Amino acid sequence: MTTQVATLPVQPRTVLGKKVSQLRRQGLTPVHLYGAGAEPKALQVDSLALRRVLTHVGHNRPVEVITEDSGDRSLAFVREIQFHPLTLDVLHVDFFRVDAAATTTVDVPLELVGDSNAVHLGGSLIQNMHTVTVEARPLDVPPSIQVDVSVLDDFEKNIRVSDLVAPEGVTVLTDGEQMVAHVAAPVGVEAEEAEGAPEAPPEPEVVAEAEQAEDAAEDEDA
Repeated sequence: MTTQVATLPVQPRTVLGKKVSQLRRQGLTPVHLYGAGAEPKALQVDSLALRRVLTHVGHNRPVEVITEDSGDRSLAFVREIQFHPLTLDVLHVDFFRVDAAATTTVDVPLELVGDSNAVHLGGSLIQNMHTVTVEARPLDVPPSIQVDVSVLDDFEKNIRVSDLVAPEGVTVLTDGEQMVAHVAAPVGVEAEEAEGAPEAPPEPEVVAEAEQAEDAAEDEDA
């Protein structure tokens, strides 16, 4: 599987430091491109175009950053996004350049699909984990990994990371024993199961032994 790559045209940036607020007033957002052994670049990009790309790629899909004046093309992942604390406007983005032929490590979201019979029995579907860490070449990183919950047909079963089916070329690095999803039984069912559980065996009688030990101790003291 090869991921379709979004493109982002950018321009070199000469405005630095606190003066970048001038760029934002002009509808431009400062960005930074670094990594893969190349020199870091200070760049700027149309804010609306940036928003569209960020919505599409998130943090786990590659984007091709194209510098318009030189035609340089860099495959990169979004590493960090800075937002305005009140307006939530994007203030700055860091892009991490990667080698398309080398593997990289990213977090991929999990998508629950299918129909669980245990839910129809009144249970609540619980997703314990929302992302897993995978290793793959940048163009092989999937937008998500699907989790089929139809196997959860009773309240005893669960899905663990080791049960996930990753696309070809993708290795899941997250601990295989971690739980991904299960169906919690309704409160009434849990109470009935508790009532139907066998009673614990009675505690062994030790009082008589203790009394005998005390009598023996008194005889020794006499």
